[in-house]
Amino acid sequence: MNKLTKMVGKLVAAAQILAITLLTACTLGAPLTVCHATGDPANPYEEITVTSAELNQHRGHPNDINPVPNGGCPTSPVVISDGKITICHATGSKTNPFNEITVSINGLNGHGQHASDLIPAPEGGCPTLRP
Repeated sequence: MNKLTKMVGKLVAAAQILAITLLTACTLGAPLTVCHATGDPANPYEEITVTSAELNQHRGHPNDINPVPNGGCPTSPVVISDGKITICHATGSKTNPFNEITVSINGLNGHGQHASDLIPAPEGGCPTLRP
């Protein structure tokens, strides 16, 4: 096989894997849980279950969080700026356990279920030791 044929084969395989992943993750009508911003500083988020159709409405809410972080909805208001949120991404390293990163609120789909990620990042920054 020539180099071009190999590259096309790899691209087709990657596209198939991506399509299967998206179809599995986006089951039509499946209920999803989001943190709905209430606007109340004492209770800033309410964990609600919505259908995939209703999720589109919540994606338009600038302070809603989707998906619900592993530890549940935050108990204090989260700063979401231009659709982005700062989190502490767990690295697995003992000497540098977290990287503070800013991701799209939609990017939480890749971090929301990481057991050790801290969402949102604490006000003082990421800890230097794992909690």
